[in-house]
Amino acid sequence: MARASSLLAAALGAVVVGLVGVLPSAAVAGTAESGLWWFDRGNIQAAHDAGFDGDGVTVAVIDSQINPDAVGLRGADVKVVEPSYCFDAGGQPYPATSTDYVAASHGTNVASMIVGTGDAPAGGVPIKGVAPGVELLYYNSGGVLDGVESENSVWGGDAECLLENGKSVDDAGQDGLGRAISDAVDAGADIISISSGGGVDSVAQIAKAHAAGVIVVAAMSNDSGSAGFPAAMNGVVAVQAFGEDGNIQIGDSGKPNLSDDVDIAGPGLNVLLQGSAASWDEQLLGSGTSYAAPIVAGMLAVVKQKYPDATGRQLVQSLIHNTGTKGEHEPVWDRSGGYGAASLTGMLAVDPTKYPDVNPLFDSEDPQAFPNLDDVERAAAALDTSAQPSPPTSDVRPPPSGIAPLSPWLIGGGIVLVLMVIGGIILAIVLARRSRR
Repeated sequence: MARASSLLAAALGAVVVGLVGVLPSAAVAGTAESGLWWFDRGNIQAAHDAGFDGDGVTVAVIDSQINPDAVGLRGADVKVVEPSYCFDAGGQPYPATSTDYVAASHGTNVASMIVGTGDAPAGGVPIKGVAPGVELLYYNSGGVLDGVESENSVWGGDAECLLENGKSVDDAGQDGLGRAISDAVDAGADIISISSGGGVDSVAQIAKAHAAGVIVVAAMSNDSGSAGFPAAMNGVVAVQAFGEDGNIQIGDSGKPNLSDDVDIAGPGLNVLLQGSAASWDEQLLGSGTSYAAPIVAGMLAVVKQKYPDATGRQLVQSLIHNTGTKGEHEPVWDRSGGYGAASLTGMLAVDPTKYPDVNPLFDSEDPQAFPNLDDVERAAAALDTSAQPSPPTSDVRPPPSGIAPLSPWLIGGGIVLVLMVIGGIILAIVLARRSRR
């Protein structure tokens, strides 16, 4: 999840978990260009020049509202799914798009990391995405602002994201995030990028994605040392953030954000973002796993274009076998960056069809994992028998005793939603992930 801007802390009335510096467009030249370190170091332009920009690949992003008219997204192949997956208490959907910076900056910049066109405001620095050639399906499942106070919301002045029935979770155990995941799979997404979180409601939908061979990439927490759901779910690519110096981010505790949940590290510290509270034409530097996750998703999309016969599971194999700058190697994991820094150059150099068609991050032997093998097999059976499958209520495993579903949460450049963590959920996550290791 992305760290927040101190500029909006007072307005949001939320906990500030990081800092970003706002740079007026007229003064961005040297400093703002430093926010493109990740693009240059990752040899992204070289991949584009070779003809690999994600063309023919479909990526779904599930996030807050989005401003598709922001400079850098104009002209991009972004299909915003309406109606939104967020409803008010009366069952009316909120729009998936917004020009309000607080509501839309997180999602707008997450999408830009993938499909940014390279256009810039007057005097600004071009921000180009990793995979500007992809078809991007955009789903709003959390983070709306309608100017009313909500007793159930932790954002001052924003509205709670409910389902049509006025509840946060329906009888089948689905929330907005789960529905968006399921619909993204049905819509033919090859990769799903999530820089937000929720409860265990999306177990059946993550299982459905696994059964369909769809890669799910999710941002870890910036500070807690645990990934939270869905990043901590079985088989999901949990993404850590690192900076230009190669070090992972430092949490509020002043210590590195080490975790038992991390799978891969992506660039996410001091990256250039579009928009500020003053104007969408300003640019700023921001930090967080929210930006690292879509960058990793974009890399996978570019590799998918070059090797169209590779399955999603083989692409994940390539991701962890080709990290850093040392070329292809046997995966080695640690609590800092997981299997290492994602490398577009490394993955493009190796045909992933050589790897086993097995998700190396999925623990098929742990019956308590979320999801477990039975969940995925049920989802696969549903996909075989239905064009638009919906997991039956009886097949949805309830959360462990004493664990309540978590409300969707976003922590972004100018947006903060505080994650309410119950002790039992941490234990469940740790046990499930340690079992994998």
